[in-house]
Amino acid sequence: MGTVAVFGAGGFVGRATVEALGRDGQAAVALPTPRLGSERADLEATRTFDDAEDLPDVWRVRAGGRATANDVVAVVAEVTERLRSAGCDSAVNAAGIADARTRSTPELYGANAAWPLLLAYACREAGVRRLVHVSTAAVQGRVRVLDASETFSPVSPYGDAKALGEGLLRGFAAAGDKIEIVRYRPPSVHGPDRELTRSFAAFTRRLPLVVCNHGDAPVPVALVDNVGAILAALVTAAAPAQVVTHPSEGYTVRSLYEMFAPGRRIRSVPGRPVRAGLRLLEPVGRAVPLVAALARRAELLLIGQGQAPGWLEDQGFVLPFGRVSWESVARAAGRPR
Repeated sequence: MGTVAVFGAGGFVGRATVEALGRDGQAAVALPTPRLGSERADLEATRTFDDAEDLPDVWRVRAGGRATANDVVAVVAEVTERLRSAGCDSAVNAAGIADARTRSTPELYGANAAWPLLLAYACREAGVRRLVHVSTAAVQGRVRVLDASETFSPVSPYGDAKALGEGLLRGFAAAGDKIEIVRYRPPSVHGPDRELTRSFAAFTRRLPLVVCNHGDAPVPVALVDNVGAILAALVTAAAPAQVVTHPSEGYTVRSLYEMFAPGRRIRSVPGRPVRAGLRLLEPVGRAVPLVAALARRAELLLIGQGQAPGWLEDQGFVLPFGRVSWESVARAAGRPR
């Protein structure tokens, strides 16, 4: 069993990944992620090239605050050397900007789209056999049911940048390189130390709780420890799918409220006017990412979203952390700091 490079190891998902790899007896090494900035239009025009040296002609990438034609080559060479020196035969990319409220900036597209592709080039040069890339269910936006298809419908710059990153990796993989690339799409990831979880816990304890109709619609959420366990499993899995979705953790809008705020009253409202009101916010959300993020969060908590079974369910994978762990997270997130 070889060494696994983890990029973004100091982040929320990265820490859980390193812990899960350790539980599985796999050696992990944390490698630094370069800070990149790239314009969306440059990335969108990118085709897949045989060598990273061909990219600067059509793709301007800023590294370390400087804009030069050699940045792409330099970044790939540096990451390649680090992978070789550490003796890595697989890699997990948990790096990126994971904030749905972020505006469309070169830094957002550099972190979530440019970096995954440059890492793929570096992995190929270093002889890494598999790259597992952490994407997000947000690439599919408001589709009725989340699945492993290439249907992209992001509603925020964050989701768009992640979708573009997936597209670049898909093009790289289609070129026939020997390296395996797995794109993993978790939905909203929760943990006791994440601000998203703490704000949700505060919301359920202080504000009125409302669901559409009976509140029995499924809600796509993921426990960070389960995300780490899946990433550790994908590193060694035999012939994983190119796109892996997160299994449903079994929660509905109502049951999620009940877990974070037991005993509180939950009111029901008709679904049709709620959907109409949220649609009215879409034009504003396209101009103001914060509005789009808040509207999307409200949509998930009021209406929910389905999840189709995917590759992990087909393999009989069982999420290792269940309700007891979720309840522990809910209690911890609700405590004052």
